[in-house]
Amino acid sequence: MAEKYIVNPNVACEEVAGRYYLIAFGDARGTLPYLREINETGSFFWELAEKGCEKDVMLEKAIETYDAPREVLENGLTAFFYDLIEHGYLIKKETEEPGTDSSPFL
Repeated sequence: MAEKYIVNPNVACEEVAGRYYLIAFGDARGTLPYLREINETGSFFWELAEKGCEKDVMLEKAIETYDAPREVLENGLTAFFYDLIEHGYLIKKETEEPGTDSSPFL
């Protein structure tokens, strides 16, 4: 099974003055912190999650984009998403077959 992450529909990622923030609105207000700062790489992964990419696709795109070893990127992605899942920003979903999503990055 492949891993896919679904963003909380009441959270947006916005860049403000060169910094990236997750902003809770609607039903997420009061259950999540209103603002949460993330780094540029976190924003990159968030955008891919918004597009419905599976974890393996995200990792491959990160390897193409960043000058970092695969293991470092994979560990960072796993830790980042685990934290966001724990706090309600993301939902983890198992998909039936890897590569079957409609991502434009396949």
